[in-house]
Amino acid sequence: MSLELIKEAVRVNQAIGEDTTQTIAENDIIVPDIKPDIARILLLDGDAYINGAEAALDKILIDGNIRYKILYISDDPDQPLKSINTSAAFQYTMDLPETRQGMNCKAGCEIEHIEYEILNSRKVNVKTILNINGKVENRIDQNIALAFDGIDGIQVLRSTASINSFIGSGEITSTVKETMEVPAGKPTIREVLRSDIKITGKDYKLADGRIIANGELNISTLYIGDDENRSLQYMEHELPFTQIIEQSGVDEASFCELEYVITDSAFEPEEDSDGELRFLKGEIELKISADSFGRKDIEIIEDAYSLNSRIALEKEPIKMEETVAENKSQVILKDTIFVQQDSPDISEIFNVLYRPSISDCRISDDRMDIAGVLGSNILYLANNSEQPVYCCEQDVPFKHGVDIKGIKAEMGCDIAMNMEHCSYSMISAKEVEIRVVLGISARIIKQVEIPVISKAAELPPDDKRLASQPSITIYFAQHGDSLWKVAKKYYTTIDDLKKTNVLGDSEVLVPGEQILIPRKQK
Repeated sequence: MSLELIKEAVRVNQAIGEDTTQTIAENDIIVPDIKPDIARILLLDGDAYINGAEAALDKILIDGNIRYKILYISDDPDQPLKSINTSAAFQYTMDLPETRQGMNCKAGCEIEHIEYEILNSRKVNVKTILNINGKVENRIDQNIALAFDGIDGIQVLRSTASINSFIGSGEITSTVKETMEVPAGKPTIREVLRSDIKITGKDYKLADGRIIANGELNISTLYIGDDENRSLQYMEHELPFTQIIEQSGVDEASFCELEYVITDSAFEPEEDSDGELRFLKGEIELKISADSFGRKDIEIIEDAYSLNSRIALEKEPIKMEETVAENKSQVILKDTIFVQQDSPDISEIFNVLYRPSISDCRISDDRMDIAGVLGSNILYLANNSEQPVYCCEQDVPFKHGVDIKGIKAEMGCDIAMNMEHCSYSMISAKEVEIRVVLGISARIIKQVEIPVISKAAELPPDDKRLASQPSITIYFAQHGDSLWKVAKKYYTTIDDLKKTNVLGDSEVLVPGEQILIPRKQK
């Protein structure tokens, strides 16, 4: 029977490349026929998300969408404040060498800046600066040699490697539907102007074959009240959600990378039992994507030899990801945002939009330091008939350091941020205090290259060398020697060397140590 390798397939994740860049998306927004002309824009903002990313030769093909929200003063004297919600698609090609079709791609984006020009009362030109990040990974089944078959007297040297074994990807898109009541003391709804949604408290639990994703949708709505003055009103609601992603192979020992994206939303007033518009009917389309991994300890065959013949081994290096450490911590931010002197005073705040981002992450020995920016947009009602709604923007920089034992400067880091808590309070007509708690989840990884035996062949024994070996050899250990090296060189076993020389459990030899090696009898 010829020598055979017994192998096991392990799915591994190989990092191919990652990049972050900027692009400009330019669009013309046309006022819908049912809306009056634009006289002046009060606020134009929005958000962006990625629909999909596809790997091609040395590049990633990215499709995304930008949702625009416009508040404007119209030429309608009865109800001058109007809104437009619209969206526009964009495409971007990111160059990433060594990317090939079929590889796994991830992409994300955020809006850096929006500027606009009113071309005429029915058309607005918008230029949006987007920050886009892309990452490519190759998920392959790697065969690992576990044992030999078809030969007797074979000696095997093994070592244990802990790797991240890819389990699978899952995705669920669902619509969260809820009918929310207008708070007591607020007038009924005449027209909904805008609704902003934040996802907070993102978390997940794992069960056998299932990922249970949790979170909360914080909804802030600006509307025109159906009262005598047609006043501007706002209200807030919180909607908890739980979504289950089926993923075969996942258990409590696994870990996941989750991404939450709001792909669409719609809000409209609804009548109560008295026929008054005191309900807000909301439908929010939420997509949750998950990549699941398991930590797997595998025994790698480093070397082998036979007492009765020679073995020729061929090796090939394979690259794998190994998780060195995981850490969860919090960044607590408290700052005061000042409205510029030439901006209208704050009457009431109806929402604060936050955009946390990490600008730098540095790994040093036993420590991780990150720097980032919390972009804050304060949307408020002003005591100003010409500017009834205003937006104040300010960036709050932050730094955060964590001691993590065992990490090294050359390692990489996957970081996820979660808005755990956010609140604000108005100090004066020109000052707003914000309080934000950011959850930071960091996974420190290193790319390891492991030589794996790919082929093995049995060759005839070296009879001349065996015949020339004396009955007893006295060997003096050299620097870097081990019992394995000595046993392999002299066609014996580690157990026989330990027995003959009355050695302990250690297989490391001290330079100059004397080892007696009897010739192995066939």
